[in-house]
Amino acid sequence: MRGVNQQQNVDRRNPIKINAFETKNLNYPLHYHSNHYEITLVLGGRGIRVVGDNVSEFDENDLVLVGKGIPHAWISTKSGDQSSQSNIQVIVIHFNNHIFGDELLNRAEFNHIRNLLNTSAKGLSFGRDITKKILESFYQFTLEPDFSTYINIMEILNSLAESGDYKTLCSDQYSYIGRPDESNKFEAIFNYIQSNYLNKIKITDVASLAGMNDSAFSHYFKKRTRYSFTDFINLLRLNHAAKQIVDHHKNIADICFDSGFNNLSNFNRMFKKWKGDTPLQYRKKQVHLEA
Repeated sequence: MRGVNQQQNVDRRNPIKINAFETKNLNYPLHYHSNHYEITLVLGGRGIRVVGDNVSEFDENDLVLVGKGIPHAWISTKSGDQSSQSNIQVIVIHFNNHIFGDELLNRAEFNHIRNLLNTSAKGLSFGRDITKKILESFYQFTLEPDFSTYINIMEILNSLAESGDYKTLCSDQYSYIGRPDESNKFEAIFNYIQSNYLNKIKITDVASLAGMNDSAFSHYFKKRTRYSFTDFINLLRLNHAAKQIVDHHKNIADICFDSGFNNLSNFNRMFKKWKGDTPLQYRKKQVHLEA
């Protein structure tokens, strides 16, 4: 990657925008784009990825294509020792249909790419093999899009479409499409959650950011994520706890309380439901896998 451009809007005149950055703690807030697609490559790190109503764990070399209007976010596991964490590299490609033009995209030769873009309305996660195969292409982009930028994106999309090495992320029932006038409110809510989920967090405080009462906000949040507010907070906390269980020698009780839970038995129950193992079983398995 020889440069980035973070300010340019994606529209008819500028159908491509490339962003890239490095961080030790990935905080890519929940947001959406009403008029263009996004390819996101995350190299290094672990955490939670949100795409529509899908909340999944991600690890290094995570490649996702998100369609128009789908809320999405990446949240890496927090660590108290920032100096011990390696950098996470993120490369993001924003583009719209104007990179092709309607006539070109509607040609039979582009059927596979057109189908890929249509399917991205549910969000797509790509396998390790195709990600590794096209990884070098992501380092060829320049600060200002030029002829090679358009060719490179088409080649990436062609490779992704031909591979078939992907899975849809959102459920069949998910249909929410974000509205441009709602984007700032959506981001403010999620930024607050990301900054505070390890502490005691009140739904009233978050609802006030949206100008809603608790009941209206609960409905709003569930409609857009398919998760209740409480379940979503607990999922973020469990992801944080899983990282601590593997990387540290702290006892499980301390990890429970450090991750925002106040009841050890409840923590153990939720962790087993999420991972299929108790925290101690999970630690032993991970140690065995890394041995």
